[in-house]
Formats: sequence, structure tokens, C-alpha cells
Amino acid sequence: MSFTTRQTPLTHAAFGWATAAAISVIVALLTACGPVKLVATTNIPPPLVVKIPVSVALFVPKEFSGYAHDEERSGTDWHVEIGKAQTDGLTRLLNAMFQRVVLVDSLNSGPAAGADIRAILEPSLEEYAFVTPRDAGSPFFAVSLKYRINVYTPDGRLADSWAFTGYGTAPSQGISSDAPLTQATALAMRDAGAKLAVEFREQAIVCGLIPESAVPDSPVLPPGSPLPNTTIATPTAPPTDTPSGTTAPPASGPAAGEKKPEPPPPEATEQKQPGDEKPEEKKTAEVPAPQSLV
Repeated sequence: MSFTTRQTPLTHAAFGWATAAAISVIVALLTACGPVKLVATTNIPPPLVVKIPVSVALFVPKEFSGYAHDEERSGTDWHVEIGKAQTDGLTRLLNAMFQRVVLVDSLNSGPAAGADIRAILEPSLEEYAFVTPRDAGSPFFAVSLKYRINVYTPDGRLADSWAFTGYGTAPSQGISSDAPLTQATALAMRDAGAKLAVEFREQAIVCGLIPESAVPDSPVLPPGSPLPNTTIATPTAPPTDTPSGTTAPPASGPAAGEKKPEPPPPEATEQKQPGDEKPEEKKTAEVPAPQSLV
């Protein structure tokens, strides 16, 4: 008994030290996570707007098509490749917005792209920012993408520049950061694409790409379909005034049980003799009698 009693405290102490060491190792592993590398994806749906009736050229710089974001935060290295996804998404979006889009290699290639080219568009990504659940204290990843579209004349002169920002959020998924950050980035690209599709038409009017008479945000019509709001309604005859308590008869005649008002006799406008009024009043009083039997 004495031997067991002396060894018990030593056993508990050893167990406590082992537990503390294991916790320290786990904390070290969690705080010193490895690098996070992901490739962004996007799925921007075609905008439901009428195509802008002009042809444009698209110049995509290498900084845009090969853009990658690198950042070190809280002991973790983040590497996010965005260039390919945003280039593919923007190209599909512009082809849905404009009548014709021609890819060019430089800002001076406008004349070689065709005589109908009205402008050259150059995209750029000015800022990619994200927030993790650890940063915000909430179970969400948030991403913001700040884009800029430079509009050049066909001979390469800067005509206008327009900035817009897209936002996206995604819930966290345990200790993994790849999937939620990828989803938040894709949603931010989609939000930016929606703003471009809706608001760029006004910018195109301002810089003279399309006439001011262009109707924004109109539904897409299939070939050969009539223009909206062109149906001419058939006018209807205004209702005729009827005496109080009576109903106007239909064109085919009065319905059964319905009293038809009688027009005044021609002699009502003429001066009558006192003796002629009695027979007329008696005739008028006798008309409703058969109607009450129906």
C-alpha cells in the first residue's frame, strides 16, 4: 500500500506534462499553418440586356490575364490566381453586351481590327482584398475586387475611364480556407460583371459610343419579333347615359324581364291641348302592367 501511494502523485504529474505538451503541439500546428494556394473560378451568366449596337476591340494586358495575389497574414502565406478566371469571364460578358468584340494585341491595333471599331477597351484589376473569419470574428470569408475599364479611341487616345467594385461572401467550412475563399472570389467577380453590364451603357452614351436614343436595359428580342408596346388597342364605344334605375339594352334587344325605356312620342315637343293629355297618361300607366307578370 505504501509503495502504491508514493507512485500515484508521480503518475498524475507525468500525465499532466504529457497533456500540456500535446496541447502546445496542436496550438503550434494551428498557428503555423502552411501556405494557402488556390485558383479562382467564375461563372458570369449572360446579361439580359439588348446588345450595344457597336463593334469594339478588347486589349487584355498580361498584368490582367496573369494576375495573382500574394500576401502573408498571421504567419500564413496566401496565393490566389485570378488572371485566367477574370479574363474568361470578362470576354464572355463583353461578347454578350456588344454586337462584335475583336481581341487585339495593343492599343494601336484599332484600325487593323476593322473600320467599324468604335473603341478599344482595356481592363485592369486595381485591388483584390479578402477578410477571413479570424480577421472579422465572423464565420464568413469576404472578398472585394476593384476593376477599371479604360476606353480608348480607335487610334489609341484615352477617351474615358470607369471604375467599379464587386463584392462576395461565403461561409467558412471548418479549418479549410480554399473552398470558401474560392467561392467568395467567384461571387465578387459575378457582382462586378453585373455592375458592368447594367451601368456601362450609360458610360458608353457619355463617351459617345452609342446614341442617347438607345434604350437601356431592354429585353432581348428574337429575330422577327415585334417591338414591345406597339399593339394598338381597339377603342370601345363610351357608355350611353340611361335613366336612373334602368339598364341599357344590348345590341340584340332587351333581355327577358328587362324594362326597355320608351322614347318620347313625336308630339311631346308640340303644344298639346288640355283634352289630349288624359289618354296619353292612361296609356303610359298601362305599359308596366304586363311587364310585372314576367
